Amino acid sequence: MTTRRILISLLALFLALGLAAPAAARVYIDITSPFSRKLPLALPEFQALDGAAADPFGAQASGLLKRYLGYTGLFDFMDPKTFLGPPEGEKINYRRWSRVGAELLITGEYKREGNVFALKLRLFDVTGAKQLVGRGYDGTLDKLGAAIARFCDEVMLALTGERSIYSTMIAFVGARDGKKEIYLMRFDGTGVQQLTHRQDISLYPAWSPDGALLSYSAYVNRRPAIMVHALAGGSGKVVLNKPGVNLTPAFRPQHQGQLAAALSYTGKNNIFLIDLAGKVLKQLTNGWGIEVDPAFSPDGKKMAFVSDRGGSPQIYVLDLASGSLRRLTFEHKYSAAPAWSPRGDRIAYQAEVNRTFQVATIRPDGSDLRILTNGLGGGENPTWSPDGRLIAYAGRKTGRYQIYLMTAGGEPITQLTKLPGDQSDPAWSPRGIMVK
Repeated sequence: MTTRRILISLLALFLALGLAAPAAARVYIDITSPFSRKLPLALPEFQALDGAAADPFGAQASGLLKRYLGYTGLFDFMDPKTFLGPPEGEKINYRRWSRVGAELLITGEYKREGNVFALKLRLFDVTGAKQLVGRGYDGTLDKLGAAIARFCDEVMLALTGERSIYSTMIAFVGARDGKKEIYLMRFDGTGVQQLTHRQDISLYPAWSPDGALLSYSAYVNRRPAIMVHALAGGSGKVVLNKPGVNLTPAFRPQHQGQLAAALSYTGKNNIFLIDLAGKVLKQLTNGWGIEVDPAFSPDGKKMAFVSDRGGSPQIYVLDLASGSLRRLTFEHKYSAAPAWSPRGDRIAYQAEVNRTFQVATIRPDGSDLRILTNGLGGGENPTWSPDGRLIAYAGRKTGRYQIYLMTAGGEPITQLTKLPGDQSDPAWSPRGIMVK
């Protein structure tokens, strides 16, 4: 039987099982709080259909789903040893799953023929005794990860009211053999690709709001220039290479084609607004010291940045309409690398604590400072996930910089990279972007 015929026959099988029930209107997890209670989730190993013999595919697929959902920090996965038998198929005995403490249940049924699979996944609200999500997926085995990622997004949409990280990438700087290049990876650290091949130094990756472009600084004619690289292809083009330095680009949300960057061509190091043609639109800061690291609020109306105008590097916030400026950080002698939450409610940054940089967050009004990382490994260059629930950052727990993941409340989740050399400067993409 051909691959196409297998796909058609397996898809027909699942269509016969019925379509998904509509998702409930109830929001199970408050996405505005990084400290939400974890929901007890039962995730039995997926079952083969039609009484077929057990297949390693079932354990592989259910294990991948557990790993992907684990990146959210939202679920308390129950021990399968406590389950009172396997899932029942189409009719769920909610009382039986409630007895073991489950509030949510995910079941999976599959059929595999050679390199082709069909998979039906369902999410149940055990407490409410109803199905929330039901989806069927089919394809070749190399597409399993993409199918599981799509279902995880459906789970998060049903439980929180919005999709999560499962169609995102993280750009970062990888240092090997004295060279620094920009790399891309999937949200879980897999699928690593080298984006730049300049054989020099490329730094400070920053995504455009639609994820189609990536800006960064790279050396051109012996000085840092602002580059823009289209993910659709190409090798990146020089947008700005004025005398002096051209550093730390950041796209401005809600204003297509505008970037802020730190430039020194005037004799002072200030932040300017530029367009994709390299035209300087406006000077945004006018300090006498070093002013770098612009980071915009989600509405593009305010900009956080780093300045040493007060005697040490600290974070300031500029209202772009009124021009009013205020200092945000005071608690530590060195604060840098601001990153504004997609929700606009907090700013993450790195703060020097006992001679080591740690990741901190603070409200835009300067209140509620929280130090999220600790220890000698520290934390630097934080970046938010598109839903504002997670933070990726660079740390040195292994002695080399690698990229780590934690919740916005500071709960460690996993180490994303385990690559040669140092990996730093992570930048999280918008949704809808995936490494091919």
